[in-house]
Amino acid sequence: MNVAELFDKAAGRLPMVPKVVQELIASFQDQNVNIDDITDKVVHDQVLSARVLRLANSARFGGSRSIGSLNDAVLLLGFDNVRMLVIASGIAGATAAIPGFDMKAFWGRSFEMANTSKVLARLAKLDVQLAYTCGLLSNIGELVLHVAEPEKAVRIDRLVDSGAERLATERMVLGMDLTEVGAELSRRWNFPDAIQQAIREQHNLADPGQLTPYAVLIGLASYIVAGFNHGMSEDEMQSTLPQPLLAVLGVEGAAMAEALPHLKEVSTTVDNLL
Repeated sequence: MNVAELFDKAAGRLPMVPKVVQELIASFQDQNVNIDDITDKVVHDQVLSARVLRLANSARFGGSRSIGSLNDAVLLLGFDNVRMLVIASGIAGATAAIPGFDMKAFWGRSFEMANTSKVLARLAKLDVQLAYTCGLLSNIGELVLHVAEPEKAVRIDRLVDSGAERLATERMVLGMDLTEVGAELSRRWNFPDAIQQAIREQHNLADPGQLTPYAVLIGLASYIVAGFNHGMSEDEMQSTLPQPLLAVLGVEGAAMAEALPHLKEVSTTVDNLL
């Protein structure tokens, strides 16, 4: 089976991302984006608007401030933060329940990756919103595999839980892995090439200097998320960080050491409001 055949098997059952989310992701490099036009489109999607406001009023974003409308959210949080909220809400909200698949755990991991990628992007002086989106979508191929090949995907999950390496197991069972599938889904969603490449290349880190910076960044985020979620201390993380990845991203050791407490927090805290 190849990737095209896999998507044929999943036809009609894959999540559909709202058009306004696609437009927002396409607007990352647009300095002249019309904020009022985007806000108006989100307001007319009542479900999406409600999700965004719920997240905007969470402790992570709103704190003690009450945000009653999207215009209030833009005013208090800034358009860039609201854009990230719309993207996160729209993508997560587009997925339906899949038998045998723990959707809550999947999105928990995805938001850990997104929030960790956002912090690393600031350190590396990369586009924070693009990095956040790359992290959020880094494992989206896993969802597609469960839609197209549910029995095989559940079998793969069991093997991974017993200690098998996920990508190698997926290739053995399906002839492809979640990075190929995720990159193809992002292409079908008309997401920018930078996102497609980051998803595809995120684990091909033997020669990081040949990769796009966002692939290196979410590869490093994956290492940090896995390490802290398996009980690594900050000192252990500091001593085992992959230095070639930090060098490619231009992140100094001192800056990384200073950021580790915050990275530990965001990489183990689940955004469970979506």
